[in-house]
Amino acid sequence: MPKPKPANTKLSDAQLVILSTAAQRPDGSLLPLPESLAVKGAAGNRVMIEMLRKRQLAEEKRNVNGAPEWRRDKQQCPLGLFITKKGLLALGINEAEEPKLVQAAASRPLHRKTAAAKQRRKDKKASAGPKPSAASSQSKQDQVIRLLRRQSGVTIQDIVAKTGWQPHSVRGFFSGLVKRKLRLPLVSEVGKDGVRRYHITPLKSAKA
Repeated sequence: MPKPKPANTKLSDAQLVILSTAAQRPDGSLLPLPESLAVKGAAGNRVMIEMLRKRQLAEEKRNVNGAPEWRRDKQQCPLGLFITKKGLLALGINEAEEPKLVQAAASRPLHRKTAAAKQRRKDKKASAGPKPSAASSQSKQDQVIRLLRRQSGVTIQDIVAKTGWQPHSVRGFFSGLVKRKLRLPLVSEVGKDGVRRYHITPLKSAKA
């Protein structure tokens, strides 16, 4: 089956980073934003996100499963930001391979939590320990780049085993960051064993 072509959507480097990071998350959440965008400030990041929403590459949804909060609606229910099917296509990810995005919660308003429930939530957070930082995600990206530079190449399954990403997240990383942002000459070849491997070719031998 031929690979899907990225949607004809011009994105800035920062927008590519935001969408690619969201595609690597199981729930497709845009939040928290990568640490590399902190220099732009809250106002600049809000403008970028509003542009993604206007182009239907990202959307607001009722928060479930503890996804980071973007804002609250009129009923004071938390809303998050999530990548859309159109956003996945902009990264070259087929709809059939899209992650299961966060579904809207029940339409009924959320009830006010009791003091006991709030305490249980605090205890649960304390026992869970610190969450992985954006630096951890950046470290995984560096690992994948190093694997791709191996002359023998690497399979998508190898990267999944190394990083814990889903296959569609790996393909989104190839299309969004490796090819479009970093502009590295990524090629894929099927070996004699019938297995497709990916690798970054030296610039002097990169294919046109």
